[in-house]
Amino acid sequence: MIARYAKKEDFQKFEDIKNEFLNDYGIKPQSSEFISKEFNKFLKKCIILLEDNNIIIGYMFGSIEQDDYETYGYVWEIFVSRKHRGKGYSTIIKDKFLEFLKEHNITMCRLDVSPKKEAITVYEKWGFKVDKYRMTLKL
Repeated sequence: MIARYAKKEDFQKFEDIKNEFLNDYGIKPQSSEFISKEFNKFLKKCIILLEDNNIIIGYMFGSIEQDDYETYGYVWEIFVSRKHRGKGYSTIIKDKFLEFLKEHNITMCRLDVSPKKEAITVYEKWGFKVDKYRMTLKL
């Protein structure tokens, strides 16, 4: 089991886990071109892959963001294959991302999560705390 930064040549293996993510979250399948565009966008930021026997079983899209007041790390997406959940693998991915942030002298990390998702428990276990609520109005 190894957590590592993605490389351009990882796309073919990544496409399978991304399709599993889309299916798992009830999102309609996307074209290879769409997934490739997203992969290449985050390659310029940070993609952490969790690999076991040359198969990607989890990943994270992360970035360093900056607003008018501060610079912080942001977790855009984290996913572990359904058959590998409950073994602490998401923690391995998260720790690799936090290492990346520390190497860039970033001292804060944020993420958004739906209030009805069981992932909240995991994020709280990792030390994340609610510091504001985002509300949305669909028009």
